[in-house]
This record gives sequence, structure tokens and C-alpha cells, in this order.
Amino acid sequence: MTLGASVAGQSFFKNQPARLAVDARVEGTLDSPARTAHVTLVSTPVPGVHVYAPGNPDYIAVSVAITPLDGLTIGAPEFPAAEPYFFAPLKQAVKVYSKPFSVRIPVKATPSFLKERRAGPADPVVLKGVVSYQACDDKVCFPPQTLSFTADVRVRK
Repeated sequence: MTLGASVAGQSFFKNQPARLAVDARVEGTLDSPARTAHVTLVSTPVPGVHVYAPGNPDYIAVSVAITPLDGLTIGAPEFPAAEPYFFAPLKQAVKVYSKPFSVRIPVKATPSFLKERRAGPADPVVLKGVVSYQACDDKVCFPPQTLSFTADVRVRK
């Protein structure tokens, strides 16, 4: 099951356009403690821009965080392999994303969480999170930004 989600952008500096678009999707449902649903964030940098992948020391890498909810286990974000980028002015090779990329976050529910949810209304569980990043082009790095997202995870009755 795939559901869309809302995304809003914010910068530490006013009047900065978002340089990364994020679409949150949910794959799977929470129907047993053994099942894992995944929140997948499809992220697309604007043309001509890249964001740093995790593992680049001295750079602000893209990161994802989901607000914890009692009864849910939020796993570590799974980032795809990044592409190499050579920044000539500093003579540095780094790993970046300049094309669309997907980050998957596993979500599991405890037996007590599922029991509570099944006793109540059939509303989805709303997960809230943020994507933080700093975008750069071949000349300059822009101010760091944060995008908020929500993802609706279904609990099977």
C-alpha cells in the first residue's frame, strides 16, 4: 500500500527556496509484530544542485528523523549508494546525491500497540519527521534547510 504525504520546507534564512523536494510514501501495513512497514522518502534535488550523502566528514549530510511514538520501533534510515563528486576548487572527492534518491525507514509495532489500535477507530498512525540537508552547486553551498513530512501508516484491524 502506498500513500502520499504532506511536505513543508523551512530554511534557517528567510526567502530561501527549497532545493530538495521530498515525497513521503508508506509501503505495507502494521498487522503483526513480525511485519515491517516502510516509510520511503523519495527525494529530488533541483537541477544543478547536489546534497551530501552520509559519511562525508566536514560536510552537512542529508539526514532523516522521525518523531518517536510509544509502541513503535523506528529503524535506522537506509540510504542508497551515493555518486562520487569531485569539487575542483578544494580538490576534494565526496559522495553526493544529484539525482532522485530514496531513503527507507523501517517501522514495527509492539503487540500491545497493535491490540490498542485494533480496539479503537481505524485511523492510520500519523508519523511526523524531518529531512535536514545542505544543498550546493559547483560554486557555492546554500544555507542548511529542513523539510517536515508526515506519513500515514495503516494498522490492519
